[in-house]
Amino acid sequence: MITYHFKTNIKSLTPLSFFLQFLYLLFLGWKYNALVTFFAGYHSVLPALFSKWSGKKCFIFLGGTDCFNYPSMHYGNFTKKWYGKATCITAHHATLLIPVSENLIYSQSSYYQEDYGSQGIYHWCAPIETPYKVIPLEYDPNMFVRQNVERIENSFITVAFGIEGSSFIRKGIDKFIMAAHHFPEYMFTIVGSSKETFPVEVPGNVRLVPPVPYAALVDLYNQHEFYLQLSIAEGFPSAPCEAMLCECFPIASAVASMPEIVGDAGILISSIADEVIIQGINKALNHARKGEIGKQARERIILKYGPGSRKMKWAEVLKS
Repeated sequence: MITYHFKTNIKSLTPLSFFLQFLYLLFLGWKYNALVTFFAGYHSVLPALFSKWSGKKCFIFLGGTDCFNYPSMHYGNFTKKWYGKATCITAHHATLLIPVSENLIYSQSSYYQEDYGSQGIYHWCAPIETPYKVIPLEYDPNMFVRQNVERIENSFITVAFGIEGSSFIRKGIDKFIMAAHHFPEYMFTIVGSSKETFPVEVPGNVRLVPPVPYAALVDLYNQHEFYLQLSIAEGFPSAPCEAMLCECFPIASAVASMPEIVGDAGILISSIADEVIIQGINKALNHARKGEIGKQARERIILKYGPGSRKMKWAEVLKS
């Protein structure tokens, strides 16, 4: 396997990146059986067109932003005209699209109504006939496990790295803080940001934890009873899956891949309205089977996204 890096860190040099990629494909692209790109955008246009012209296979892994259009938050490839066109050229000429979740192909949600209710690459690039195969992420139940420690009663945690700018709203951190104001007697923890860099003042019951090593998340999940994910848009968020493996009770917005992750092993919130979020949290706090939900959540993640599941599905794609 050979890796080619399409540089976009300096926008003015993007035409040069196209030219260099063109030369690479023209002289060296012939020796590969297949071209694989992670996410769709400017960097995937020429590989998709080359595969169509040369008869090679072209697989495009879709991750999230390449399938969305949220103008109010400037989030998603399709908020930019030419970036959206590049994404659609890729989608139409690829051999196979490989999303981490079905919602990246097409989804509808009324949770957040300031932008479009319909999302997904099939929606924004319609009509489209390119086939797709969902290959979700997978998680290690031997790493993320319930430890023999006492949880802080009625405590909530969320993990959100890179919440600067519009991501503060997209990842639902504003609603997480709203919930903390409403429940001042309970502890709320945000992992991924320090007090010095956090964009707003937080109430006294909110603990801010700077970014930690991946393995350290296990201890943090185990300290808390509930995992609270109030995102507006996500590809396939890993934190809820990791927390569920640690037997946290998940509470999540009913958008993107969250319904398929949480299912009946937690609470799904149908609207971004404050009163609906509070109602959902209260439902979790007073759940008749609160003690059992954590174990059910862990079993669900192991069953759907356990070790080997991603490798097996990718092998199926290569064989076919």
